[in-house]
Amino acid sequence: MAQQLEPLESLLASASGREAGKWKSITFAAIAVYLLCTAAWQFWSGDFGQKAWLNLLLGCCSVLVVKYEKRIYVSPLGFVKETHTWHTHHREILPWDEVRCITLRAKNGRLMLLAERDVTGWKLFFKTEEQAKLKEIFKRYAPKVKVNEIYQRF
Repeated sequence: MAQQLEPLESLLASASGREAGKWKSITFAAIAVYLLCTAAWQFWSGDFGQKAWLNLLLGCCSVLVVKYEKRIYVSPLGFVKETHTWHTHHREILPWDEVRCITLRAKNGRLMLLAERDVTGWKLFFKTEEQAKLKEIFKRYAPKVKVNEIYQRF
């Protein structure tokens, strides 16, 4: 089992994060039990064929997906993506000093944020009401980063 990550301060959570809901978790748990039991029965009966190994592999993958969580948030260090399962914990940070430009685009109650780094970047979503708080965070933690806003003409 992987060690838990040290928690970072979250200034603002993104709407881009995902979590396996209750019903998805129950569904994947049922699939995992079925596939693992089928694989065990096939191995026990002496069938070591491709189907038994496939059931074992898919059952193990289903177990990992049962507790899946992806958190994306803004922290004093920069933009943070965290992925958690039962087995792994991974964190990726886009530090403020690597961000070259930030573009904001509001549409249909959602705010899209593009954070550019060299050639690549991150695309994050927030609620439109959080735009003022985001600008405040940028002024405090990344005052040198240029913030562009795209407005809808029509």
